[in-house]
Amino acid sequence: MLPNIKMKPIKYILPIYLIALVALSGCKNKHPKNSELEVTMNLDSLVYDTGPRWSKTSDKILFYTYRHDSKGAELYTVYPDRTGLTRLTDTYQNEWWSDFSHGDSTIFISSDYGKSERFGGSEIFALKTNSDLTRITYDADSTSFNIHPRISVDGNQLLYCSNCLGKDVNSEIILIQVDGTNPVNLTNHPSTDRYGSWSPDGKKVLFESNRTGNFELFVMDLVAKELTQLTDNEHIDIHGDWSVNNEIVFISDRDGEYELFTMKADGSNQKQITFNSDRDVLPSWSPDGTQIAFSSYRYGKKDKGDIFLIDRDGRNEMKITKK
Repeated sequence: MLPNIKMKPIKYILPIYLIALVALSGCKNKHPKNSELEVTMNLDSLVYDTGPRWSKTSDKILFYTYRHDSKGAELYTVYPDRTGLTRLTDTYQNEWWSDFSHGDSTIFISSDYGKSERFGGSEIFALKTNSDLTRITYDADSTSFNIHPRISVDGNQLLYCSNCLGKDVNSEIILIQVDGTNPVNLTNHPSTDRYGSWSPDGKKVLFESNRTGNFELFVMDLVAKELTQLTDNEHIDIHGDWSVNNEIVFISDRDGEYELFTMKADGSNQKQITFNSDRDVLPSWSPDGTQIAFSSYRYGKKDKGDIFLIDRDGRNEMKITKK
C-alpha cells in the first residue's frame, strides 16, 4: 500500500463536483541538444497557460499556468465557451502535465511536491476530491522529472515519461498500475523517448523519439511487441495525441514554425491545420474527437501563451484563456 501524503500546508480549491505540463515545447532550435528545463526558466519563452487536457465525462479543459508565479505552476479548468475559469490548486510547488481519471474523480498530476526546491525533480501523484495527494512513482534519482501521466482506456494503468526533462536525458515511456505497482519500461532505448498517448483500444502507445535522428512519431503495439515509425522527414514531429476516432494530432515545424497537423493512425493523410508565425504546441483531443485544445505563443511576451480550441478540420479557431 502506498502512503497518502496529507497536504496540510497546501491549499487546494475544489469545485463542487471534484478538484475541479513541450511538454514544454522549448524553442525550435532546442531539440534535442539543450535543456527543456532551461527553457522553462526563461520567462520570455514560458508558455503562460499550457498543457490542456480534456476531462473524461464533461466538457471542461484542464491546464496549468504560471499566471500567479513565474516559477510555480498551478492547475485550472475552463469551459470551451471561455466561461467557468476555476483555479484548482494554490501551492508553492509546481503542478503541471496532468490527466483526469475516468469519472473525473481523480487528477493524475506531475508535481515537485516534496523536493528540496521547485524544478528540483518531479513525481506522479493522484489528487482526489478529499485533497489527499497519493504518490505513485518513486524514482531512485531524486532529481529526475517524471511527468505527463496518461490514464489507460480501462482506467487501471498510467503511461508517464521518466527522466523527461534536462540536458541529454535518457527519457523513457513507463507503464505503471494506478496504485504504483509493476512499472514497466516500454521503450528501453538510449534515445530520448517521451510523451506517450494511448490508442482508442488501449493496445498501442504513440510517442515521440529521436532514435532515428531528429524527433519523429512512433507507435508501439503492446500485444504484438512491434514498433512502427509514423513520420520520417528532416523536420521535428512531436506532441502526438490519439483521438477516439483513431486520428492523430501532432506538432511539426515543417513550415518553419511549430504548427498543428493531423494524420490517420497509420501515418497517412498528413494535413496541416494551423497557419501562423508563432508556436502552437501540446494538442489534446476532445472526448468525441471533434475539437482540439492546444497552447499557442502567438500573443508573445504580453500574454506568454494561451489555450486555444480548433475543430479537427482546422476551422473555428478560438482563444479560450486570457489574463
